[in-house]
Amino acid sequence: MNPSRRGDETEAILLARLLELGNSVAVPFGDSDRYDLLVDDDGYLFRVQCKTGSWVNGTVRFKLYSSTVDDGERVDADYTAAEVDAFAVYAPETDEAYWVPVAETGVGEMRLRVEEPEPKAPRSRLNWADEYLLADRFG
Repeated sequence: MNPSRRGDETEAILLARLLELGNSVAVPFGDSDRYDLLVDDDGYLFRVQCKTGSWVNGTVRFKLYSSTVDDGERVDADYTAAEVDAFAVYAPETDEAYWVPVAETGVGEMRLRVEEPEPKAPRSRLNWADEYLLADRFG
């Protein structure tokens, strides 16, 4: 499946999950905004970037940037707090949806740990997936 189609499916799944949790969700017209959805949480609007998480060594990994092609060259652009408020992440392997405030991210990518890490793995910067469950944020 091409990346654009995968992104459309992820956005639709996340939109449905947000609606199931009682949120009002708007989809911006066109494709020129840095966010995919607007979520109304009791009058506060969140600009949300939807991401498909991939399964990597017991974690759900997602990118914190967009990639486009300009004059045949790949251009990556990080998302900033001025552009989005949160990432909504769907992980097909776990069929879970996550809500990650942009203020809790860094640059490049983020991993949400689902399984216990190997015994000798560093534990100083673990982001446990169950602390970011979409259903817990809006349920």
